[in-house]
Amino acid sequence: MAPSKISAALAAMACLAAPAFAQISSDGGPIYINSDRTESLEREHKVLLVGNVDIQQGTARLRADTVTLVFAGKETGSAGGIGGSFGQIQSMQADGNVFYVTPELKAKGDKGVYLASTDTITMTGHVALMRGRDVAEGETLKLEIGNRRTTLDGGAGRTRMMIDPDAQQGSNG
Repeated sequence: MAPSKISAALAAMACLAAPAFAQISSDGGPIYINSDRTESLEREHKVLLVGNVDIQQGTARLRADTVTLVFAGKETGSAGGIGGSFGQIQSMQADGNVFYVTPELKAKGDKGVYLASTDTITMTGHVALMRGRDVAEGETLKLEIGNRRTTLDGGAGRTRMMIDPDAQQGSNG
């Protein structure tokens, strides 16, 4: 195996093996990552995932054309091992055809950014949020993962919603 492929394989395993505070799911747990190509930028504490990126954690799934993972870096004196030089996931940036799906909601946008420090996903571009048959559209969607709170901003325009009360009654009865 070529050195660059070994480095990419180790970087991918680092994402899976390192205990990450990053949460795309309020359930937590291990993060599973698939992509066409993985590139490790060790000096910058980044991993680039390119092509058909699919990230799963618990019951949540994030898909995009590309995703950049930024790591906080390893504390001095931490134990070694696979991925030991990366540390905790600090942020994820997803670009192009971004989809975030949980059992409760589906969201899509042009760009998505996850920040571990605030435990939020912010999606921008033409954003759509679907819960059951209800649909909301705008320019910026902020999902607070742990708090289970969503905020939709219309940006230069207004937010638009379609609520189907019959679908709500049917699911409760």
